[in-house]
Amino acid sequence: MTTSVASPARTTTRARRWSEIALLLIGALGLIGFVYPTLVLPDYLPRVDPSTLGHGITYAGSAIDRTWITQALISALVLILVTGLPINGPSGRGSLPGAVAQAIGGVAVTFWTLAGTAFANLFYFSGPDDYCTYASCWPYHEQTVADLVPGALTGIAMFLMTLLVNRLAWWIRTLVPIAVWVVRTWPQRATERVPERTGLLQPVPSCTG
Repeated sequence: MTTSVASPARTTTRARRWSEIALLLIGALGLIGFVYPTLVLPDYLPRVDPSTLGHGITYAGSAIDRTWITQALISALVLILVTGLPINGPSGRGSLPGAVAQAIGGVAVTFWTLAGTAFANLFYFSGPDDYCTYASCWPYHEQTVADLVPGALTGIAMFLMTLLVNRLAWWIRTLVPIAVWVVRTWPQRATERVPERTGLLQPVPSCTG
C-alpha cells in the first residue's frame, strides 16, 4: 500500500490559487462597498442647479479631506485586488482569473458611473413645471460630462489593461487605472467652491432666459 504525497510545487500552486480566489472575492465585495461611493458618486463636485425652480442654487462640493483620502486609498487597494496575483513577481504577467475579474470590474465601474450620474440628474427636474433655466440648459451638460469622465475613464482603462494581460507587467496593469482616476478626480475634488470663484451663476451670452 502506497501513500501519495503532494509535491511542494503542487502545494504551492494550490495555495496560490486559493489565495487569489480569496483576494478576488474581497475585491469584488470592495467594488460594491468602496469603489461605488468613491469612484462614481459625484457629490464632491461643485455644481449649479440648471432648473428654473433651483435657479441660483449652488453646491460648493467638498474639498480633499482625511475621509476622502482614506476612501481613495481603500478604493485603490480594491482595484489592485481585482487584478489578481502576478505570475513570477510584480514584473511578470497577470493571471487569467485576475484578467477576467479586472474586466468585469471595469464594466461595473463604467456602468455605475453612467447609472449614478443619470440618477443624480433626475433630482434637477422633479416636477412638470420644472425645466431648464436657459435655452441650452447650461450648465447641465457640462456638469454631466464632469461627472462621467473620472469613473468612465477608469473603467475603460481597467478593461484595456485586461486585453494587455500577456503584454504588460502586472504592476503596470494594476497602477494605470488608479493613476487615471487620480489624475482626473484630484483637480475636480480640489476645486472647492468653483461656482463662487469663477462666476458660474452668470448666464452665458449664448443662452436666453
